Amino acid sequence: MAEMKATPIGEGPRRLTLQSTRLLHEWASIQPWDVNPIYELRLGPTRLTPNAPVLTPKIEAMLRVFNNYADLVGVIGNEILVIEAKMVPEPGAISQLQHYIDLMPLTPLMQMHAGKRVQGVLLFAVDNPLIRQRAEQAGFRVEIYTPAWANDYLELKYYRRRSE
Repeated sequence: MAEMKATPIGEGPRRLTLQSTRLLHEWASIQPWDVNPIYELRLGPTRLTPNAPVLTPKIEAMLRVFNNYADLVGVIGNEILVIEAKMVPEPGAISQLQHYIDLMPLTPLMQMHAGKRVQGVLLFAVDNPLIRQRAEQAGFRVEIYTPAWANDYLELKYYRRRSE
């Protein structure tokens, strides 16, 4: 019988995938939240239904894990911020965030904050003027937060040695 051993993720692309989460946590820690923000909030109503006569709250809660989620949802003043974080801007982040904004009115948490304005925020470590312009045209804020470690990430992820 084969034995499985847990090993840490080695150097390389897999190790870099969680840097947007690190970026988000650091940025969120310096924001003036009214209440603690919620990471990976499941949005919208439960779309999946079991083949059962009654959908109990317990079963519905289990099915909610299949709902889409925003990276972070938090309240500041009269706004509910829905944040999507990426290290490097990509155009798909705009439609992804719009999808999350569309699901917010159908999310049970919204009843607690009725009357507050929902504001989409794209958080990036670096700027891209074209994506920023498109995001702002869609009504989203763009936040650029570049911690010191971001340069190391970009160099490791995107720098390719060229023969001289």
